[in-house]
Amino acid sequence: MKIRARRFRWVGMLSLLLTVAGLSACATTSDKTFAQARAHTELAARYYEVGQVAVAVQEAQIALKSDDAYVPAHTLLALIYAQLQQNAQADTHFRQALTLSEAQKLSTTDLRNSYAWYLCQTERVNEGLSELSQVLRDPLYASMDKALVNATVCAARAGQIDVADSYVNAVLAMRPELGVGYLYRGHLAVRKGQFKAARSDWRTAQRWLGQTPDTLWLLAQIERGEASGRGSRASHAAEQLPPERKQE
Repeated sequence: MKIRARRFRWVGMLSLLLTVAGLSACATTSDKTFAQARAHTELAARYYEVGQVAVAVQEAQIALKSDDAYVPAHTLLALIYAQLQQNAQADTHFRQALTLSEAQKLSTTDLRNSYAWYLCQTERVNEGLSELSQVLRDPLYASMDKALVNATVCAARAGQIDVADSYVNAVLAMRPELGVGYLYRGHLAVRKGQFKAARSDWRTAQRWLGQTPDTLWLLAQIERGEASGRGSRASHAAEQLPPERKQE
């Protein structure tokens, strides 16, 4: 049983890109090319947010024609292609964005967190965990809770349940109101056959998140596990009875 994780939802994409855009200013070849690249990237992000994906891609590509070292344009294209499940293009732009960020002395932590999540969602969990290990070593990272949630899911998908447990407990210690943390911890408890603990986490998750498809899915897994456990215990008990008792 896998922990269900939401498909790619890049929250705060535009604000992230604009922050990186501002930091990238000193690394551009001229004010004119920088201004052109930034304008087209901002436009691309806004088109993407309203669902005009093809136009967003076109605008981001125009931005790179103005300045092919413009990190936010590569980042946006990476995120768009990841959402479209066009992995070859997503890989190319993620790696290019990371390489350029390092060359321009920009922080790569937020970008690396997104890249790690993408790797985990495309079943490259060991690569994703490697990237996340770098993210988690940044003491100044403002979105450490998101990184810990990503690490929880990635470790669980890699079958590293104890590691996933440590990550989710860390994020809940940091943010005890984080409903998704209880949701994922509940799934981990199911995988360990700890259905009482799973129900407790399900109740807490539902209190914070409300009744959602994700909380209902967790409840379904708990009930299925409990039913399977009852059936297994009943079968085991029957096997211990004398032959005549089995016929009753």
